[in-house]
Amino acid sequence: MQRPFLISPLAIVLLSSIVLLGQENDQSKLRIGMSAGLSKNLSSEIVPISEYTGFSGDYNKTNYRIDLNMDYSLKGGFTIFSAFNYSNLDFTGTYFCAVCDFAFPPSPEEIEFRFIEIPIGVRYYFFPSKIRLFSELGLNNMFQLNSLSEESNRNRYVLGYKLGGGLEYSFSEKIALQIGFDYNNSISNLFKDSYFGGSDLKLKSITFGIGLLKRI
Repeated sequence: MQRPFLISPLAIVLLSSIVLLGQENDQSKLRIGMSAGLSKNLSSEIVPISEYTGFSGDYNKTNYRIDLNMDYSLKGGFTIFSAFNYSNLDFTGTYFCAVCDFAFPPSPEEIEFRFIEIPIGVRYYFFPSKIRLFSELGLNNMFQLNSLSEESNRNRYVLGYKLGGGLEYSFSEKIALQIGFDYNNSISNLFKDSYFGGSDLKLKSITFGIGLLKRI
């Protein structure tokens, strides 16, 4: 039984509830916005995709992420945050096969690795002033958009966690600029039948971004 699949419908219901609360009960507590950032893939050097095959990864590429963001204010500096993200975590990979006999060794190639992400969690703001720091902790629902190769048996849904923080500057009561970072690490496996197992199946990345939030 794959319980992680229950997370994404729960996240959608919770997001809808937050929006309705912000629109009907107290609009001043809901903020929405956009951000963009540069991401660095920090995953294992070995990316197994099936029982005997995979890629040796070289994470020399700088990737990006585009976010639609939302947070809803609670009491005492806490907010519930969420987002709808498109992430690009491409890398340079050299194909390997433990049971194959190659006439010529495979050459490195550019590997596309794309996700839709729906994080949800809690953010805490320090120092209630025009300039304030924040930290955040949450779960990340990740949906793979592409297979790395024809033989990869991927889990389309991957559950992860994220840790982050940053700085917020308020231009006015309604508009704020945020500069921050977050570290993401997958909890469930990316591929279903990898022989290698263990931490090699985890996806890790760090993103530095900038964005705007508007109170509605």
